[in-house]
Amino acid sequence: MEKLLRFLEKTEGRDKVLKVIQYFGRFQKAVVSNKYTIRFMNLSYAARLSRQIFRLGKSILEINNIRKSIKKDYLDSFTKILAILMSASMCARWFFDNLSVLSSYKIIGLDHRELTKVATTAWVFALIFNLTNCSQEMMKSYAREAMLKESSIGKTTRWVVDNLEELSQTRSKMILEIAKTIGDLIIASNGALIPYKVLGKQFSEKWVGIGGVVSASISVYEIWRDS
Repeated sequence: MEKLLRFLEKTEGRDKVLKVIQYFGRFQKAVVSNKYTIRFMNLSYAARLSRQIFRLGKSILEINNIRKSIKKDYLDSFTKILAILMSASMCARWFFDNLSVLSSYKIIGLDHRELTKVATTAWVFALIFNLTNCSQEMMKSYAREAMLKESSIGKTTRWVVDNLEELSQTRSKMILEIAKTIGDLIIASNGALIPYKVLGKQFSEKWVGIGGVVSASISVYEIWRDS
């Protein structure tokens, strides 16, 4: 119960639960064709509106992440650049997304559809940078494993097991991060109209729903695990 309470205290945790509901609604709307279809549509729409509140001001958090990345002297140059670019892209995403929300409620006189398109395009870049970073971390883990096997002579069994277990945990986290990023990439690329420009058609609502549910479910698991 205490873990559940800690999870619910986190704004990000509640947001990701709503994201699961939002995209599960979109998936069900795409695959169910009966009297319940409108209910799933309303469910998805209500969750989307609720999540908009959680996104206000997130650009400030990304600016802080950029500042932290710059100060991380232990990172190699490439990793640091990727981290800064990813945070900068997410900063742009949240900024234009917030403007889109304000525009949709007629608080400012801008086209919220165009703002949403810019926001999702920035999100696509952030996800690509994240995928690049995950791929790099996976390659590093395999290189480190090879080094461990070469230097294991004379080491205790416990030392070898502990280091290999640490590498295994790192890879598991990277696999989850890659799966989560790919799920979000389906959503973001659709918002940026990339499939339409490349393939001549958008991803279907079913695939957008699956991508969103997969991504949000992994986020819920990670937040719950760390609570």
